[in-house]
Amino acid sequence: MLKRVGLATLALASLASSRSMDAQVSQDSATWPSQFAEIDRYAEALLRADRVPGASIAIVHRDRLVHLRNFGVDQQERAITGSTSFVLGSMSKSITAVAVMQLVERGKVVLDAPVRTYLPGFRVASADSGATITVRQLLLHTSGLPHAVARGSRRTLADHVEALRTVAPLREPGSAHAYASPNYLVLGRIVEAVSGQPFGQYVEQNIFGPLGMRSSFTVRAQAISSGFASGHVYAFGFPITSTLGGEPDRLPTAGLMSSAEDLSRFLAMFLQQGRTGSGQFLRPETVRHIQTGGAPSDGFSYAFGWREGRIGGIRAVHHGGIVPDFRGKMVMLPDAGWGVVVLTNASSAIPWPLTPTSHRLADDIAARLVGQPMPRAESRHQLVFALISAGMGILLLMQLRTLVRELRLARQPSHESGATRRAWRAIVVDVVFLIGITLLPGFVGLRWEDLFSGGPDLAWWLVAMGSLGAMTVVGRLVQLKRLGVFG
Repeated sequence: MLKRVGLATLALASLASSRSMDAQVSQDSATWPSQFAEIDRYAEALLRADRVPGASIAIVHRDRLVHLRNFGVDQQERAITGSTSFVLGSMSKSITAVAVMQLVERGKVVLDAPVRTYLPGFRVASADSGATITVRQLLLHTSGLPHAVARGSRRTLADHVEALRTVAPLREPGSAHAYASPNYLVLGRIVEAVSGQPFGQYVEQNIFGPLGMRSSFTVRAQAISSGFASGHVYAFGFPITSTLGGEPDRLPTAGLMSSAEDLSRFLAMFLQQGRTGSGQFLRPETVRHIQTGGAPSDGFSYAFGWREGRIGGIRAVHHGGIVPDFRGKMVMLPDAGWGVVVLTNASSAIPWPLTPTSHRLADDIAARLVGQPMPRAESRHQLVFALISAGMGILLLMQLRTLVRELRLARQPSHESGATRRAWRAIVVDVVFLIGITLLPGFVGLRWEDLFSGGPDLAWWLVAMGSLGAMTVVGRLVQLKRLGVFG
């Protein structure tokens, strides 16, 4: 009898608790319109201040899209909508991780198996490292592979994997997290080898299709025909339409394309522990595995295609994406049931001195959804670009002044003791400077053509610096000739 009373009491308490939770959700949802209006005002002000020409923002609550806001126009000058696709950049890694974990669920891939189990020809410059790098280490970026590997003319994932034969790992596999895109290129190739399908085809059939992601693409031409945002690069702080093409050889790490609406479905699947309207897409334990950090880093722990950290004082799972003409970020707050997608169509090939607009927006929106105050839409975008442009101008004027002085000296040769030695020393410095300018893009993993298309302001500034430097060398050589050095 006491047992029955206890069970009845527990049931009543559970029912009361459930009704209380339902009432709380209902009460919270009643405040959503005012919150969303505040978020929209903030986003509009920040996008305007940072001169972002187009954006799409989606907010998910558990299993549904509850708010969508779009800004700007697409390539056909049509208003951007929730189904307009953008390049995802490194957010592609989150999708690649799902592809790998699907194969793990099917028993076709083992996380702690060496890469050579699936790619027998996999090699790096260090024989020991090449034999021990595992699938898990690739997912966590703990393989030791470097961030930049010269691309050359490679056009397939197999080409990228082959190129690693000449690359030595920066550290012992498994010893530390070091974010590097080649990890996910190798993972993409593993998906191809195990599934017997090209990576793009696998993603379309096993992820985009089942999740109803109808405005997500692996081929740029298909995205354009279905509605694609026009990419932009910044030049002296102003966005100009990009001429950059797609990266079909880098789909697993940076080249996938999707929309805010589609990514809201992707996040809803995670927030529902792998469930979708049509059934169980991923096992709950797989979702937990994907979202749990396993590689500590600076302010977060890297999971499988996601970073686990804190936003708004609670646990957050997030990842951003940056390519030269698009930027975006996805954020999930699993304990609160919220997800945020921010996609923008402006970026730069050069390192950005401030937090990208997309990343700041996504984090601030997520924090607001769990009760944090919305910050002021203050931006230093225009100030920073003005300072950078001023710095470029001052350096050019200094170089021009040096050139004018050398040309004047060339017409009036000096017989001062040591003039010849100083001229030669200056020529050596100038030649080293010119070589440095020529090699600079390569030092940051860019080709000159990438710099001209992704960072035209920096590219033309370097060209102007190099041209003035070359003319200065000529002026000094003329000066040496007048000093009789060349007879």
